[in-house]
Amino acid sequence: MMLDEQLSPHFTLREFLRSETAARRGIDNLPSSEIIHTLERNAVNMERVRQLLGVPLQISSGYRCLDLNRAIGSKDTSAHVEGRATDFEAPEFGPPIDICRSIYASDILYDQLIYEHSWVHIAWPRVDAAPRRSVLTLMPGGTYAAGIVQRGIA
Repeated sequence: MMLDEQLSPHFTLREFLRSETAARRGIDNLPSSEIIHTLERNAVNMERVRQLLGVPLQISSGYRCLDLNRAIGSKDTSAHVEGRATDFEAPEFGPPIDICRSIYASDILYDQLIYEHSWVHIAWPRVDAAPRRSVLTLMPGGTYAAGIVQRGIA
């Protein structure tokens, strides 16, 4: 497996596998060939986000093996485990809330968009599923509210 393999014009496999937690804890976060295929679809979809925003994206989390996903306290059902989700920022575009608003207003067919305050989480539908275009905001205490909710506003 070549970590510097281009999954799409602007994204490499390495970007979707990077994890400080995995490195610190010695967790092998290398995906199967099936997951790599899903990551290629993820990268192509992220190209649409990059084109919409018009700036480079900084991926903070892509694929997470189950051990890594559990190590960070995420649910086993996370789309990250299947390679269908990406957490990212686009500092040259603006804050995550503006990124979420732009994606929400677009025709991009995501499954789930979550405003996580410090970053944006976007997940893509499974091949055999229709995109839900679900939009959520992470709230204090780890709960979620429907829509894009600005901090401090009910």
